[in-house]
Amino acid sequence: MSEIFTLQQLAQMQRNFVKRKIQINLECKNQLKQLRDQVVQILDWKPTPSEFECHIFWKDTYVTDEEYRRLLPYQRINHFPGSYMLGKKNELCRNLNKMRKQYPQDYDFYPKTWHLPYQSEELRNKQGTGIFIIKPEANCQGRGIFLTKKLDQFLDKHYVVQEYISNPYLIDGLKFDLRIYVMLKSIAPLKIFMYQEGLARFSTKKYVKPQKKNLSSVTMHLTNYAINKRSKDFVFNNDTNKDDVGHKRSLSSVFKYLKDQDHDVDQLMSQIKSVIVKTIQSVQGDLAHLYRSQQHNVDGIEQCFELFGFDILLDSNLKPWLLEVNHTPSFSTDTPLDKIIKKNLILDTLILLDIRNKPKKNYLDQKRAPTFQRPPKMNQEEKEKQVNQITIYENKHLNGYIRVYPDENLQYYEQFMPPKQKEKETIIIQQQLDITKQPDKIQKLQTESRPPLAKPPPKLSKNKSFSDLEAQTNQPLTLRTVAPQTRTPSQSRPFSSIAIINRPMSALRKPLYGNQHQNLNQSSNQQKLIYPPPIEQPPKPVFKMLQIKTFSFQKIENIQKNE
Repeated sequence: MSEIFTLQQLAQMQRNFVKRKIQINLECKNQLKQLRDQVVQILDWKPTPSEFECHIFWKDTYVTDEEYRRLLPYQRINHFPGSYMLGKKNELCRNLNKMRKQYPQDYDFYPKTWHLPYQSEELRNKQGTGIFIIKPEANCQGRGIFLTKKLDQFLDKHYVVQEYISNPYLIDGLKFDLRIYVMLKSIAPLKIFMYQEGLARFSTKKYVKPQKKNLSSVTMHLTNYAINKRSKDFVFNNDTNKDDVGHKRSLSSVFKYLKDQDHDVDQLMSQIKSVIVKTIQSVQGDLAHLYRSQQHNVDGIEQCFELFGFDILLDSNLKPWLLEVNHTPSFSTDTPLDKIIKKNLILDTLILLDIRNKPKKNYLDQKRAPTFQRPPKMNQEEKEKQVNQITIYENKHLNGYIRVYPDENLQYYEQFMPPKQKEKETIIIQQQLDITKQPDKIQKLQTESRPPLAKPPPKLSKNKSFSDLEAQTNQPLTLRTVAPQTRTPSQSRPFSSIAIINRPMSALRKPLYGNQHQNLNQSSNQQKLIYPPPIEQPPKPVFKMLQIKTFSFQKIENIQKNE
């Protein structure tokens, strides 16, 4: 069993980095500004409000498309376009449910979840089968979350409903979850890093299985720090040397406790890594498409990165369950424990990015130089060389991070990746080649795509009645009911005593005008058999050409004189 990375090792770690004159633009809340001065002082960076001079942006909110387009080729930002697909509960529910339908055994780490009101009919049948936890679509810090058994009043509203996990793993009789920090450094190619230290957040009330009496006790069933810190029973951790005390503890202290209880911590870590990778893979195709559509055409610069907070719950069998993903995890430093973990997290993240001044200098030189003197784009060999250099730097400057993807399980994870564009084309071409090798399949596809040939309708020739026509054809005859009419003997005609006349639909004549009828029957008796009778049309007007006499003004004057 491998050794557990401790908080003391994180605080005493020697970090190797080159001090550079980098400018950073920070647009964040006061909770991050408390760490800014320390981190910037360590790295020897300079804060700036300028959007042109800075090398990196750090923002606490979602970034708009316009802000991505304004990025210069040498700049970086701490959010990916479309990261709300992981951060919003409704989008995460949609993406993971989609992958679960395709890979039900591999994507079983997410509780059964429904998105209301779009899955209300499916959820209606689940009513009375257990306890459900209802969450708003986009709120954070536990706001608006509650437990219930009855769902009728929520089926037509916008909520995310999950099956409540009623058998959590308990420490000191308290329910807890794990906050694990994950860095998405690149989306195409995919690079994921997990921080080895994190937080364990405990509820403040002893856990009892949910019943009708205690469903409203949020400090028992919810582990959100923003909710439990208001409780009078909450214990703050004020000593970093005792990170296993209080209602907010270090991640390493929980792993150490599990190891002391003879649990396999290595297997648990591998399962948590698998949860992280599969969750990001569920949106990798969409994020990569949005990133390429808004990225500058630059070589070797990863313009976006992002820090996520994964909330994971352990059940009594020590199986990790993903609760939600936070796209802007809190960097508040209420305790010394928070300060050590989050300060080193930001420091190691900025070191791993390897931000340099050279891309900015090259960009400004290219803008000043004429077009014919600008360097050409990198070829494939140069790109591969640069990728290798970036990988070597990452391996040397991981510090508190560990690489989660790509790793030794790359072949297993490849099945969940969306196919690339070239791979899609090769798959389509291969399918076409396989079809050409099977002539029976080609003939089947041709017959399925070809519309059925219609048989020519039989014509009613001269001196033939409908009964003769009926005997010749083998088509199924359509019954047409004719309402009985009372007629005088003078109005009697053939078939007047028959209530139902059987004939094929093709024998019916439906002219628009009377002059469009084909006069197939010459006798007056047979002309009466035409059904339906021709429509009488008013005669067409006849136009005649009239000569117009021409007059001249001189002729008119002569006539007036004569008069």
